[in-house]
Amino acid sequence: MKNFIYFISFLLLVPEIAIAQLGTKSMTDAQQLGAMAGVALACNAGSRLDDFELISSYILGNSAKTEEDREKAFKEYASEKLRTYNLQRDHQPTPCPEVLQTFYHLPIFATIIYADGTVKLPDGKIIKAKTQAQKERAKNMPKRNYMKPGRGQNY
Repeated sequence: MKNFIYFISFLLLVPEIAIAQLGTKSMTDAQQLGAMAGVALACNAGSRLDDFELISSYILGNSAKTEEDREKAFKEYASEKLRTYNLQRDHQPTPCPEVLQTFYHLPIFATIIYADGTVKLPDGKIIKAKTQAQKERAKNMPKRNYMKPGRGQNY
């Protein structure tokens, strides 16, 4: 379900990129999240992008089985973020107002991050922090409230 939510959200943001990617290979979760972040960054999504990146880092960090998988996921995220940022900035395949409207209402913003680093996704799936280092990072992170915007409310 998580992959489906990200995939549909990504298709709404940048259809040309998604179609090109589908022709060559399927995207990992890290690449999907990175693509959304890159497009949002190019359109100046502001503090909502910070929230998105924090949630994404917890999802990627907690989903990795080993430290090497975690590092690989973050590299994929950063690489795809840069690629889609450059594409959106230079060619604007999707107008920024449309990108921002979609981005601000992504289901990922309904994710809950608990004090111990555990993540509860909008579909109800729970991803627990696996290592002590992840749990320590969670304790030191600022506490934020991640809620969907109300009807008709824009950020």
